[in-house]
Amino acid sequence: PPGRSTTASVAEVQQIAAFGWRAQETVRLGEWLLRAAGGFTQRANSVLAVGDPGCDLAAALDVASDWYAERGLPLVVMQADEASPSGLANALAARGCSPRNETHVMTGEIAHALRGMPDAVRSAGRAGLVVELADVPDESWYACYADAAADQVGAARRAVIENHPAVVFASLRDGERVVAVARAAVDARWAGLFAVTVAPDRRRSGLGAAVTLAALKEAARRGGRHVYLQVQASNTAAVELYRRLNLRVHHDYRYWAGPSSK
Repeated sequence: PPGRSTTASVAEVQQIAAFGWRAQETVRLGEWLLRAAGGFTQRANSVLAVGDPGCDLAAALDVASDWYAERGLPLVVMQADEASPSGLANALAARGCSPRNETHVMTGEIAHALRGMPDAVRSAGRAGLVVELADVPDESWYACYADAAADQVGAARRAVIENHPAVVFASLRDGERVVAVARAAVDARWAGLFAVTVAPDRRRSGLGAAVTLAALKEAARRGGRHVYLQVQASNTAAVELYRRLNLRVHHDYRYWAGPSSK
C-alpha cells in the first residue's frame, strides 16, 4: 500500500516543511503563516498561504503586505497546489504580482531512498572522501554551501540553517576541504532534506547522491521515516537524481512577488 509520504495531504507536507526550515520570526494569520528571516531565502521570507486566512483574500494580503513592510521586506506569497485558496492567484495578479520559481515537493520513504543507490556512499569512500556528520555546521561546511551560492554566510543565513532542535549536517571531505554538504531536519517522523550542495568542480560525480544518503541514514537513526524535499522544477538533473532515490513529485508550489522583488 502507499506509504505515508504519498498519502499525506499537501497542507500537512507544507506545514511539516515549515518546521524543517524555520524562519526567525513567524505569526499566524488564520491558517496562513507569515515568515521573516532577514531576507534569506524566499521560503523563510514568504507567506505560507495554505488554508483559510480567516478573512477575505484582499484583506489578508493587505495585512501581510503591511507586516513585511514593517520589516523592510517585500510581500512574497507561496501558493501551493490544492492547499491554497482558489482565488489566490487572481488576487495576487490584481496586485501586480506574478508567479516564479515553480518548485516540486518530492516525497518518499527513507528506507526506499537508501535502497535506491546503495553504492553511492561506498563509492565516495573508495574515492578517498570521508563522511562527517555534525549537529552544528563548521566553517568548512559553510564554505562549500556559500561557494555555490556565490555570497557570504551572514547572521540571518546562520540563524535559519541552524535553527532546529533535531538537525544533522552531513559533509563529504577531501582532506581539509568539504566538497559536498546536505542538511536533514527531523520532525514527527518526517525528515526534510535541505541545502544539498556539491562544489562546482566536483559535480556529476555521484557526490550529491552520496551526501544525500549519508544525511538520510542519520535522519532515520534519529527517528525519521518519511522524507520530503523541495527542488526547482527546472533543475532536471536534481529531479532525476531524486527519482533514482525513489522519491516522487507530491505537489508543486510557486512564489508570487511584485516586480521589485528578487
